Amino acid sequence: MAKKTTTTRKQATTLRELARVRADNREKLNAIVGNQGTALGRKNYDGQGGPTGAPCIIVYIPHKMHRKLLSKRMRIPRKLRSADGTLEARTDVVVTTSPVTAKDIPPLDEANQELVAKLQWFDGTLDHIPVGAQVGFGEWEEDEIEGFVGTIGYVVRSTKKGEEGMVGLLTNQHVGVRSGHSLYIPGYDQQSIRVGLTRRVMEYMPDDQWLEGIDETYAFVHTDAAFVEVEESLHELLRNEWPVPDGSFGAPLPIELDTMDVIGLKVKKVGRTTGLQRGTVVAFGYGVTGDSEHIDRAVGREPANFYTDLVIAPDQKGKSFSASGDSGSAILTDDGENRPVGLLWGGWPEDIGRGRGVEDVTFAIGLSRVLKAMELELL
Repeated sequence: MAKKTTTTRKQATTLRELARVRADNREKLNAIVGNQGTALGRKNYDGQGGPTGAPCIIVYIPHKMHRKLLSKRMRIPRKLRSADGTLEARTDVVVTTSPVTAKDIPPLDEANQELVAKLQWFDGTLDHIPVGAQVGFGEWEEDEIEGFVGTIGYVVRSTKKGEEGMVGLLTNQHVGVRSGHSLYIPGYDQQSIRVGLTRRVMEYMPDDQWLEGIDETYAFVHTDAAFVEVEESLHELLRNEWPVPDGSFGAPLPIELDTMDVIGLKVKKVGRTTGLQRGTVVAFGYGVTGDSEHIDRAVGREPANFYTDLVIAPDQKGKSFSASGDSGSAILTDDGENRPVGLLWGGWPEDIGRGRGVEDVTFAIGLSRVLKAMELELL
């Protein structure tokens, strides 16, 4: 009798390995009713202390049911395997609320109230335009421009052939909108200042171009970045420095996929709505299926999946790491080195389970990859 062969199966221990197993199980994960997305993180990680628990694929669902009440197809396996059977990843189920569309921002402390007042208006008395300041576009209303929507993230310089040395700002695509779009910094008792024109934007990118070695069918990364060429007269007013003590920036921090180091990373941001806030990276690679999922499935097609990089929760319960208007904010390590790690693009009030309660979950894209993809460098 021939001996039965056994496959040596390795436990996934890095973000890259977890992403590979998730990619090989996309149809199974997408088919889970109520699936509100998946992410890569640590099992039973509470988001408050240091990284604990085994690396896992997190599955977010609105509520749990006893396994006996679910069909076999609907049960979330405790482990998932790669297509070739050589790699295995644990799963963790996190109960969430449904995303809500609006939530009051928790009251800001006095220091942040003063900071936000400075960030939202440029009164002409500052010796520079601070990173974190309000920027956007709008419509004329009673001789003033209304409708500013975002935040200046970083001051950058282009390395792209034909525009080497061009100075500009990095913010979100949904702030910069499209090439040729004018962006303004609002004036308090004077005319708003046109800071520049959007040079180019990057909204989505195929996952295999963003995450080396991962090529999931019909999968994209939500990059949401815009490079805004700045008026030459404003160059001397721009610098990568926050309007808070110890505001100088360190070197960008790359996100290493062959580790789990980014999970549990302490970070901070400054934005025009909530000012200086601190948080923790609780997951990586959060993803959901596309808006047209119901149409795709109705015609027998597999819907596209869309991912982002960083999932951040505030360090203090009842606080908001970000809110509407903070889009485009710089995210730095909160370790004294102030290393830029991300570009904030969105989020929603969400109960991420694990006993934390309802929090403002924030999404961000890895800065080092944005700079590389858009051929930019920090000024």
